[in-house]
Amino acid sequence: MSSFAESSADSHEHPQGACPVTGKTYDFCPRQAGDVRSPCPALNALANHGYLPRDGKNIGVWDLVRGLKNGYQLSTVLACLLSFGAMLLLGQYRCLSLSDLARHNMIEHNASLVHRDDNNGAEYAPTKVDRKLLAALCAEGGKLLPNRITLEDAAHIRVKREAQCGKLDGVHAEIARGEIVIAIGVLGGKDALKNGVNISALHEWMQHERLPTGWRPDHTQGLYQTYKMAKYVRERMREIGAQQPPNKPGEY
Repeated sequence: MSSFAESSADSHEHPQGACPVTGKTYDFCPRQAGDVRSPCPALNALANHGYLPRDGKNIGVWDLVRGLKNGYQLSTVLACLLSFGAMLLLGQYRCLSLSDLARHNMIEHNASLVHRDDNNGAEYAPTKVDRKLLAALCAEGGKLLPNRITLEDAAHIRVKREAQCGKLDGVHAEIARGEIVIAIGVLGGKDALKNGVNISALHEWMQHERLPTGWRPDHTQGLYQTYKMAKYVRERMREIGAQQPPNKPGEY
């Protein structure tokens, strides 16, 4: 199994030479030529900040666990569940590269909030955030609380996206809810269950795949809290879906 220390830091290079943040713990540096990234802004941000190997390659399961704990202050149980679950779903039990997470319909799925669907039959789905979808996501916020995306907003967003792209199977529906719930829970702070997350912080995190300016984790995001948040979104999605007609094709 690979370890963080064994990852090839030298492969993260710049046209002008060595990476300027090498040796500077957790400073941000965007993806460079030769680096690989996933459809997951959370993991990409961890690589861009050095919580995961900056080149995004040869990542062991315990690298993932440590990165999630150190970067986002997930509980050990939640970090292990996500990390070992990813390895299991991908069928890769030794190590992975972030680009492996783009394999379509493994962990990656259609009806992503910020990525276009993989409709061309390619094995690997797009990893670049679609700015129009990101703008549409952020535009859904602020309706309940000024400048915030709440769990209620998240439920509405997911219903709209799945009405546009088609229903997800049970496993991918849970993954999709978990993605936005963990983003809100981690970036929104200890009161995210009620107050959601700042729209600008979420936008910065997703568009630039970096930790929001001035953000620091103020709580441990655990499995039970995440379960409660996902359960709320799931139930609200059912209620919202039963109350409104489906979107017109292409509407979001």
